[in-house]
Amino acid sequence: MEYQATFGINCGVSPGYGVKYPDNVKRTETLSADSPQVAYQNAMSMARKFADDYLSNPENGLTTVQLLSLRSSDGDVPFDVSKSVVKRSMLEHLLLILSEEKRAP
Repeated sequence: MEYQATFGINCGVSPGYGVKYPDNVKRTETLSADSPQVAYQNAMSMARKFADDYLSNPENGLTTVQLLSLRSSDGDVPFDVSKSVVKRSMLEHLLLILSEEKRAP
């Protein structure tokens, strides 16, 4: 079954030259899953990936991704929105980049 997951992403955006500005992005993605529970797990995996991939907000040093809604053709999938949040700090972003550089051939 297909599901639509909507995320709110509080992050940073850079036009280049090392300058970063705060940004808020709303992003909707389609995912497939056999059950609502698996759909939720997959959506939270996406949230973790977005948290890793987006720049941190310069005002608080964090990238915060929240799952806002999860829907199928049968209706909304219930979940606790307040617990469906992933945060990455600027330090975590830097450590992730360093670990990826070490793995590169």
